[in-house]
Amino acid sequence: MKNSTYGFFAIAALIFTAAACTKDGKLNAPTGQIAATYTKLKINQPDLMALVGADSTKTVNWTVSPSGSDTLAVKRNAARLVFTKAGTYTVDASQTGAASATITITVIDSLYVPTPDVSPFSAGEQITLTPKYVKSATSDSTWLAFTVTTKNSYCTNSSMDMGVFYDRGSSSYYMQLTQVIHNGDCGVGSAPLTGHLDYQSYYAALADGTYPLNIEFNNHPNVVGSITVTDTTITFQWDNTSGVIITPATLTR
Repeated sequence: MKNSTYGFFAIAALIFTAAACTKDGKLNAPTGQIAATYTKLKINQPDLMALVGADSTKTVNWTVSPSGSDTLAVKRNAARLVFTKAGTYTVDASQTGAASATITITVIDSLYVPTPDVSPFSAGEQITLTPKYVKSATSDSTWLAFTVTTKNSYCTNSSMDMGVFYDRGSSSYYMQLTQVIHNGDCGVGSAPLTGHLDYQSYYAALADGTYPLNIEFNNHPNVVGSITVTDTTITFQWDNTSGVIITPATLTR
């Protein structure tokens, strides 16, 4: 058993008002027993538990039998368990001066695949696009690439739903910065998100000329700017800085 203590998302009461509860918001076990989100679950599926009515001034000791195929994180009267092997496990919670409680957990031989949750970018978000002029090391190909960074912070298991496209018919660049994807558990803490996009596979034109730049941000309609290419520079004309900024605005070829 891997055992750790997290100062992360309040694994105590807050978790269990949403996780190990009945529909009326009450913990799904009586005082002195263990409330659990699941008693039957898949390999790698997080299970949240609480010793109901435990004394908040005393430590709750959690044990798992058989051990060795679980990861246990604890906080006050609560625990988060992940099992890496199918089988039947006994989880025990005890506290000094009180009787211990036991619950049986069955892990089936099927791998848990979390379904990502999606949400809009948070209020006041302003994404910075940092452009780069890329030259191939093996050919004469060149293309544009961007580092994408949010101003706001998101939980650490998040990523940006984003992509690029180049329309050869209209010689137009397109970029989508759609939303935030949360993969499974939120993770410990929060931080700005960073991603990378490039137009290498589209053979996007970088001949001298001016090309429309269409950016969709936060599921809002495209805003149009432009990319002006000369023999020596690439300049981005982008006036709508309420959600997206491009810096630097000029690159040297």
